[in-house]
Amino acid sequence: LLVGPSHLARFARAFLFEPPMKLALRRQAEKNASLWARFACWCIKARLVSVYCHGAIVIGDRVYESTRLGLHSSPFVEDEWDLFDLGTERDLAALQLFEQHMGTGYDWFSLIAFVLPWPARDARRFYCFEWCHLAITGDNPGSRVTPETLLIDIRGK
Repeated sequence: LLVGPSHLARFARAFLFEPPMKLALRRQAEKNASLWARFACWCIKARLVSVYCHGAIVIGDRVYESTRLGLHSSPFVEDEWDLFDLGTERDLAALQLFEQHMGTGYDWFSLIAFVLPWPARDARRFYCFEWCHLAITGDNPGSRVTPETLLIDIRGK
């Protein structure tokens, strides 16, 4: 019998019956996204010189992500995501970090670091790639995190 937060219970199901944790990177805005969201995706890709505009962590049938709504989870719909297998060693730790930070606001302030020459960071909040870095490494990022730094993080394991 599993006792505790629902996300930890989901972990047990995911670990026993479903694929391991994955880094999910999105190349374009969702199909039903607003014009503003499509424009934001284009701006992010242009500024980062990347093919990706959004990142998330997938464990089992849930996606854990930081969006303008803050850090939250929702059912995972495999729609236009590039998925990178992360194994099972960090699943429980990532879910514990999610439980600890769930509801945390979006880190709009850190996005300034991508346009100004000096670092800017709000360590209490996360933008999508910062959340992914925390879930993958267990370390709160101290500098800019991009899709490419996440790929380096997972390739270096």
